[in-house]
Amino acid sequence: MNGFPEEELRSALHALADRPAVPVAVPSPQAAVREAARIRRRRRAAGAGLVVAVAGLALLVPQWAPGGGSRMPAPPAATAGPPSEQPAATEPAVRTDPALGVPYAHDLYVHCGIRYTKFGGRWWRADPEVPEEALDGAVRQDPYTAGTMVLVSAGEARFVRYAPDLTITFRPMEAEPVPCA
Repeated sequence: MNGFPEEELRSALHALADRPAVPVAVPSPQAAVREAARIRRRRRAAGAGLVVAVAGLALLVPQWAPGGGSRMPAPPAATAGPPSEQPAATEPAVRTDPALGVPYAHDLYVHCGIRYTKFGGRWWRADPEVPEEALDGAVRQDPYTAGTMVLVSAGEARFVRYAPDLTITFRPMEAEPVPCA
């Protein structure tokens, strides 16, 4: 048999067979159920810990929060103007007199594409307008998309959104636009 003496192989097999069997510990069904429950509890605790950590980070770092960090601090009240010129409660006072080059949190209405927006107490037209079907699906999911608006000059404002990237230039309008149907 392949160069091994047959008698040596038989004696080795007999030696193995004559050895006492090593006992194998088999857990009881109750122990197996307890172990599975312990593993589930640990997984749930780890998942809950992860959720708490992400929520904590979202509170500490607003730009990571859903909505892209629309919790920007308002400038001092001195820039708001007299009460008759202050915006309605739905438009934050931070936008009544935007400073050049300062990014302000802004929700852009994209339901009918990108055509108009109200920023700094006045209406702006997209240049060029973007039809709804040209928008990324992630932007069209909600009628508003969060980003930042920067006043580039007296005649130009720029909206920027990240993930998916979107940059739109706006020019001031003289009159309020007609809403889309």
